[in-house]
Amino acid sequence: MKRIFLFILLLISFQLSAQKIIYSDIINEDNPEINFEILGNVGNNYVIYKNVRWKHMLAVYDENMKLKVNNRISFIPDKTFNIDFIIYPDFFYMIYQYQKNNTIWCKGVKMSNSGKKLAEPVTLDTSRTNILADKKIYNTVYSEDKKKILVYKMQRHNERLTIVTKLYDTALVLQDSTRQILPFDMRKDIYSDLFIDNYGTFLFAKESKSGWSENVSGLEVIIRQPLKDNYAIFTVPLEGKFIDEVKIKIDNLNNNYIINSLFSKKKSGSIDGLFTVVIDKNNFQAIRSVFNHFDDSLRVRINSGKNFSTAFDDLFLRNTIVKKDGGFLITAEDYYTQATASNNNLRRYDNLYNSPYSSNYDYYLNSSSYNRYYRPYNSMGYVQRLRYYYDDILILSVDSSLNIKWNNIIHKKQSEDEQDNFLSYATVNAGSEIHFLFSDNRKNQVINNHSISSSGKMKRYATLKSYEAGYEFMPKLSRQVGARQVLMPCIYRGSIAFAKIDFSE
Repeated sequence: MKRIFLFILLLISFQLSAQKIIYSDIINEDNPEINFEILGNVGNNYVIYKNVRWKHMLAVYDENMKLKVNNRISFIPDKTFNIDFIIYPDFFYMIYQYQKNNTIWCKGVKMSNSGKKLAEPVTLDTSRTNILADKKIYNTVYSEDKKKILVYKMQRHNERLTIVTKLYDTALVLQDSTRQILPFDMRKDIYSDLFIDNYGTFLFAKESKSGWSENVSGLEVIIRQPLKDNYAIFTVPLEGKFIDEVKIKIDNLNNNYIINSLFSKKKSGSIDGLFTVVIDKNNFQAIRSVFNHFDDSLRVRINSGKNFSTAFDDLFLRNTIVKKDGGFLITAEDYYTQATASNNNLRRYDNLYNSPYSSNYDYYLNSSSYNRYYRPYNSMGYVQRLRYYYDDILILSVDSSLNIKWNNIIHKKQSEDEQDNFLSYATVNAGSEIHFLFSDNRKNQVINNHSISSSGKMKRYATLKSYEAGYEFMPKLSRQVGARQVLMPCIYRGSIAFAKIDFSE
């Protein structure tokens, strides 16, 4: 009788943790040499952007991942070299750049959920350029509610940084524009990307260091409100400590700007903890900051066989997820690369050197971790053979007083040569818990599913397995498209496919 009862419990447990997987149709020309970006759910369709050399395409799938449309975007010029997307419930905007003669054009166009043009493209800005200049000069960011769209460019010349911004509404009607010149020393200054809140105020950070190879010793936060004449510049005291690359998160729930960075006590020292700055959006002068030191017990747990004193040196800050009470969760991943053709170790491969991370919003995730473009080959051409390492995930809960309330670690070890598309992890925000999805380094057909609750309790769910042989998952390039649904790319017999995974089954 006990055995029957135990069997029933196991059956119920399996059913509760089971996932439903629907694979997309295979398109023969979708080989691993294409670039793609999962745009997500638009109306009742799932839209995916694909690019092969000069060809730009939109693939549209129905709810059962059956292909409805796979058409080339015919109205954009052949010399279009960058496209950004802003996704709404029943349409999306495509912001694209192209060169004509010696002019870079930046245009926006409204697209339907079936990938058709709904209106004629709108010119957002133009710039004259020379032949040798970097072609991608425009960046697009948008507010969390997607009612404010900011197109901006940063041009560096003769120790000056010129920032030009154009603020648009949801109809791509210009609301505000700015032009500001700031000092810039290539060896010492680092300017972050721009971030915009729901009211149209944008901010960015300027980090300063004494030399190219030194850690950051100075930090300024630059804020600009709509229709204001000047930028507001605030110096953040670092108290003689040194910080790493900053990560900015806008907390629209609590009207705060959150800035995080790892810090060290010495100029070229190892990482000692987490530095956090919070600025009140209603009173920019109200700046709170704290240095939270990581204790030795955490150093031991995340050590993974490394030197005790350098246990945190390869951490890279990833997601920041805000809470209603003013606190937040922040995740970091142990990440580094190694040139296997020599003994050169490329530690702390960060945003200055082609970082894989980016920072746009999407529907359900509080912030994205990656540029969601698939990278067919290693883009770092100055090494012949590069090995990627993605190891432990550190999760920290910081309360509204900026103290670390709890921490936890998801242990994993992943590595691969030449490309990292199958490595790292994806997050699924299920409300009461955050799921972390990642593959076993030896079994790309098996996805581990661990979750962290709001109290820091970790739970291991049943692994996600492909019941059809041959599918290899790429979790980090997935996108959450519903409360418990994810689109995850995969490789099947040399072709790119997409799996719709439903965790609510």
